[in-house]
Amino acid sequence: MYSFIKGKVVEKIDDKNLCVVEVNGLGYEIVVSNTTFNKIVLGEEKKFYVVEISGGLYSNNVPTLYGFLSTEEKEIFLSFKNNLTNVGPKKALEYLDKVEKNISEFRRAVKEKNYKVLTSLFNFRHSSAVKIVDSLNSVKTFIETATSSPSLDIDVYSDLVDALVNLGYKEQVAKIAVEKVLKTNPVEKNISSEKMSELIKLAIKEVSIIENK
Repeated sequence: MYSFIKGKVVEKIDDKNLCVVEVNGLGYEIVVSNTTFNKIVLGEEKKFYVVEISGGLYSNNVPTLYGFLSTEEKEIFLSFKNNLTNVGPKKALEYLDKVEKNISEFRRAVKEKNYKVLTSLFNFRHSSAVKIVDSLNSVKTFIETATSSPSLDIDVYSDLVDALVNLGYKEQVAKIAVEKVLKTNPVEKNISSEKMSELIKLAIKEVSIIENK
């Protein structure tokens, strides 16, 4: 059983999100999340906290190594894989990608048992959100990293997303745009109609930026 592997990344295989890490002349194939894969620079030395699972993504009944850049990412992955129904390593990596894009909000939602944030912002089912909270609240290091800064107001977030969808924008793009706007323009509940109109205009600008990338 491996705890971590530290070595030079000598190869990246895009279609498998796989990094080959050389350690003392041996090459270890390590599967990572899409977010982690994009962070890795070929030729650099990296430390991967690993989980070994038999019958992995790309081999039949042969152990596959899954790697993470922090113990926190590893704990989140294991929470998804071990506690959610019909979630294997591949789906757990997809869920990890989802929360890594807004990890501070995810930490806070788990710590505060805010199921509305987990279902609205991260698109988890309520039953899955409950299991995630129960499993990760027992991980002391994860809870201790939850920030105490003001959180994104989920009601305003939902109203803005709905407004953009009603204007004909795709929901997933709308969510990304609204999240960016509220991160730079934090608001409280019961905002005025004028403020809402201003936020909608800003969100539409963000949508345009996203779609033109």
